Amino acid sequence: MSSSRLGRRDRIPKGDRVSQRSVGRAVLERAWLPLVAVVAVGLGAVCMWKVHQMSEPPPVITVNGPQAPEEFTPKQLTYELFGSIGDGGMLDYVDIDGHPHKVDLTTLPWSHTETTTLTVVSGSISAQVHGGQVGCRMLVNGVVRDEQTDTHQDADVTCRVKSA
Repeated sequence: MSSSRLGRRDRIPKGDRVSQRSVGRAVLERAWLPLVAVVAVGLGAVCMWKVHQMSEPPPVITVNGPQAPEEFTPKQLTYELFGSIGDGGMLDYVDIDGHPHKVDLTTLPWSHTETTTLTVVSGSISAQVHGGQVGCRMLVNGVVRDEQTDTHQDADVTCRVKSA
């Protein structure tokens, strides 16, 4: 028999025919899950890239180079203690660098001056004497910034300059 005489539909039994629709359906039934996974991974990658793009820091603005410092006159911090020492006393002071110092007093008045080119100066002085009267004074460039006195047995005083 020649295949040219018979029609194609005549030779293939109805149950054995495979339509293109059923082939596409079979492929889709097997490949839908990997296809969805590929699309989801691709979409997630694009979203991560966009978030990374939006969250990156802006470009750094260039900063001008260092400027010449303004002319600055040195500051002098003077610690003074005065009064009656009695049987002696003790003095503690903090210098302009923040270091504490202890001095055993035998005579008054007592004075100490420090000079710095720092823009801000601070210091403190605290004293206790076994006499009846003591006073402290702190000066910055000759100007009194703090002064305290006490007048009783075992008198004590504290003076501070927080910033000058």
